Amino acid sequence: MFVSLVPVALFISIIHAQEFEVNEEDYFDTGKNQGDEKDTSSKTNIKSSSTIGTGTSEDTDNENCINNQIEAVLLSDSYTNSDDFYKSNFHFIKKFDKNGNLVDSWGTVGSGDGEFLHAHGITVDLDDNIYVSDAENCNIQKFDKNGNFITKWGTKGKGPGQFMQPESMAVDSLNNIYLAEYSANNIQKFDSNGTFITMWGKGGENAGEFKKPWGVAVDSNDNVYVSDQALPRVQKFDSNGTFIDMWGKYGSKKGQFVHQHDITVDSNDFIYVTDGRQNSRVSVFDNVGNFIKQWGSEGKDEGQFIEDHGIVVDSEGNVYVVDTRNVRIQKFDSDTNFVTMWGSLGCKDDQFLIPHDIAMDSEGYLYVTDSGKSHFRANYDCSKNNNKEA
Repeated sequence: MFVSLVPVALFISIIHAQEFEVNEEDYFDTGKNQGDEKDTSSKTNIKSSSTIGTGTSEDTDNENCINNQIEAVLLSDSYTNSDDFYKSNFHFIKKFDKNGNLVDSWGTVGSGDGEFLHAHGITVDLDDNIYVSDAENCNIQKFDKNGNFITKWGTKGKGPGQFMQPESMAVDSLNNIYLAEYSANNIQKFDSNGTFITMWGKGGENAGEFKKPWGVAVDSNDNVYVSDQALPRVQKFDSNGTFIDMWGKYGSKKGQFVHQHDITVDSNDFIYVTDGRQNSRVSVFDNVGNFIKQWGSEGKDEGQFIEDHGIVVDSEGNVYVVDTRNVRIQKFDSDTNFVTMWGSLGCKDDQFLIPHDIAMDSEGYLYVTDSGKSHFRANYDCSKNNNKEA
């Protein structure tokens, strides 16, 4: 465990000094068809995913549990011989205070208890236990707030309690855990010890079906909201998976989406959705899908994003957004004004390779998953760069 006394101002100065190199074909959706921009009053008018540009990004349609990309990286000669820093010192879970000061970190490379290959989603229960999904080890691990391992569950597969690409998670009032399973197109529900309760969903475009479910969130009445990356809409269910409502369509106008990532709910049951490509923004709705506000645009300046992912809102209405391609966290007040940001590219505990998801405990501490040397960072050499400031 590591505690940093470095002030947040240093993090900010690092971010402003960093040069962000953007390869458009790698970073963004390059499809020619930008969707139907015609307004519609129907919340169920969803554009077919077959007409949406696919592009490339850190997102992948591959079933990428163990024996695929990341394990190959770990077993390669270049990793074994040249990147001892990553193998021994890189941490996948990073804990910050509300101003971005590093408090703690844990989770090294591997497949054992407390180890990760591709940390992805993260959530916190009512007892401040931390749950982390691993898209390469095909499991969910549970820790206390100090990073001590408690338990884990999950195996490779598409049945109950099995995963191919586990994504975001959320917790209800009974400490049940809901997981979005990206490759299997379902939502799975567990108790806090990992006992399977139920699951729902299948591939398709009808109500209660998914193309690529990514984000999941729970409101004060234990209704469950799911964002779909390939079908740009939000679906609402009760806690047993019964369909209630849905809204959204492909586009760039208010209330529309291009490439949804994560979703969260604030204390007023307002729904926040990150739209991570082209729109590069956060959209906010009430709990029946009425559009409230949005902010953000594509770029590297304050209040801009390049592929924003995880999002969480604190009790005061401050919003924290994982700005993945800009390797930073941005904080906004309840009126969407920029407050601060922290992070830079690197392998140290106050840096990120691929910051992915974010969650907050009852004391206001923030937990961020770093997916590490996966996808577009697979060849990043931490041993050569761990002493360099970006």
